[in-house]
Amino acid sequence: MKKSNLTELHEELGGIFLENNQSQIPNFYDNSENEVLHVRSSLGIVDLSGRGILTITGKDYLKLLQGMLTNDMVKLENGKGNHAIALTVKGRMLADMKAFKFPDFMLFDTEPGLQSVLAEHLNKFKLSYKADIKDTTNDYLHFHICGPKSNDFLESEFQISVSELNEYDSKEILINNAETFLIKINRTGETGVDLIIKSEEVSELFSNLLSKGEASSLKPFGIDALNTLRIEAGIPIYGIDMDDSTIPIEAGLWDALDFEKGCYIGQEVIARIKWRGRVNWHLTGFETTDNTAFSVGSKIFNGDKEIGRITSTTFSNTLDKYIALGYIRREFRDKGQEVLIKSEENSHLNATVCDLPFINNFN
Repeated sequence: MKKSNLTELHEELGGIFLENNQSQIPNFYDNSENEVLHVRSSLGIVDLSGRGILTITGKDYLKLLQGMLTNDMVKLENGKGNHAIALTVKGRMLADMKAFKFPDFMLFDTEPGLQSVLAEHLNKFKLSYKADIKDTTNDYLHFHICGPKSNDFLESEFQISVSELNEYDSKEILINNAETFLIKINRTGETGVDLIIKSEEVSELFSNLLSKGEASSLKPFGIDALNTLRIEAGIPIYGIDMDDSTIPIEAGLWDALDFEKGCYIGQEVIARIKWRGRVNWHLTGFETTDNTAFSVGSKIFNGDKEIGRITSTTFSNTLDKYIALGYIRREFRDKGQEVLIKSEENSHLNATVCDLPFINNFN
């Protein structure tokens, strides 16, 4: 198992680890529920070293990407970014990513391991395009800072007003003299930024960030808390809430779709669905006030009719209830619809359909 260069420091901070994509990342430090509440009320930092980073350069890289991805790459200005998807010819999702444009190259942020899938897909169709596709995951540190105090902290330390940035906007800064990309991004429903840092001084850099943020109550949080925060924010992730059978519109990923850019792989299917005006399945939220947890994979029923499935679940101590993400037939997706959840163990749970997100303080 590959260890993060921050493993020893995380251990010193009390980190309890979770094996993820052949690397060790903290699942929690103190208590996941306390970490969630701290992020919602103050300021937190999470190590995202397990995530994938793909860098694409070359004379024709924009032409290649324009014909492969669902969003417009050509119109992106330096310092801007967007959400994009790589599709099969049948309009199903192969990879879900955040794309960031810098002078002479594009940087993609993906779920752990998905950078390899994306690289293989792009190389398959590269043909005569002059484009260099590299997995640069191990070249960078990757952190996320978020919470209601994030703007004050980042403005104080880096003289950047996050409130004046749009989502996916980036700034190139130096942290400990290390080249850093600061990117505004919503991972938790709180205002936050990614710090993608090219540096080998891992422990010193992370320790310095914690020291600088001490006055703002900056504390580390783990992947378990991040999962709860993103479910509360209604953010689906590939490999859990989406896979290679998912059509992006089913998952509500409208921000990743550009209907004016022209042809790309899978475009005909997406365009046909848009003009038809509907898909049969919709990702939505579910909540219950019963003192019983949802189970991932549980089936959703209306009477005796199976109408959906649960994909993600957590207890939200912010909302003081169990909540979940899942797919439901379009005719049952209205807010307030009462449904029955049946697990594989044949336990039953009464639940209600909710609009997403449950929580959104991102601005």
